[in-house]
Amino acid sequence: MLDKSEETHIYSLDELGIIPPVIKDFLFFAEEKWKIASDKGGSGNTANIGSIQKIEDILNGNGVFAKAGEELFDDYWANFGKLEIHVDGKWKKLSSFEEYLRYRGLSLALNNPKAVKRKA
Repeated sequence: MLDKSEETHIYSLDELGIIPPVIKDFLFFAEEKWKIASDKGGSGNTANIGSIQKIEDILNGNGVFAKAGEELFDDYWANFGKLEIHVDGKWKKLSSFEEYLRYRGLSLALNNPKAVKRKA
């Protein structure tokens, strides 16, 4: 933690190398969306594609569609909010990748359920 004198100190250009950083230790990564996607929307009022939230899974590309691949990811999200299934005598919109796999008659082994967040 900086003491108050460091926060208000005015540095000259020749001191550029000793200016304390405001933030540091960044980890940058790039991953294809389908590898880190969830099967839920990113927000409650739009069809934004949600992402998994566990950092280890994000860095390893271990999203819900990791076992299924990009083609099924694309089909799932192209039909998100459109396909309906019959449950308990009523029609309802598909709300999970597992329901989608059942609807398409595909193996449930293709599902990679997202990790459940532990409560603190």
